Amino acid sequence: MPKYKTVNASEHDFANFEQLANAYGLTNTALFAAMVNYFKVTKADPRDPKADNPTDAIKALDKRLVSFIKEQEKKLLVPMKEAIFNIASSEGMTRRSDLRIVHRDVKKIITGLNLDE
Repeated sequence: MPKYKTVNASEHDFANFEQLANAYGLTNTALFAAMVNYFKVTKADPRDPKADNPTDAIKALDKRLVSFIKEQEKKLLVPMKEAIFNIASSEGMTRRSDLRIVHRDVKKIITGLNLDE
């Protein structure tokens, strides 16, 4: 059987703590353990309640990543495709089948990025 310690809290804070425990369907002991684990894992500062919401941070990172991929598509993939077409067309009919394969593969890459979400 585990040993327990007492934590002092004002009546107001304890009432809020119990409301949280009830809202999450946890006992007071389980909520306390979950809170300690949360702060330990996330390294969030409990003294700063206005800290960034992790979900918002992930959404912002997702937007930045999608923007980066779109920019890479504009600056690298499309010009690369055009350069390959130019090279292939200057080499004549013998390279046309290679050009079709490259065109198909580039289309797959761009479609696979699925940037229109």
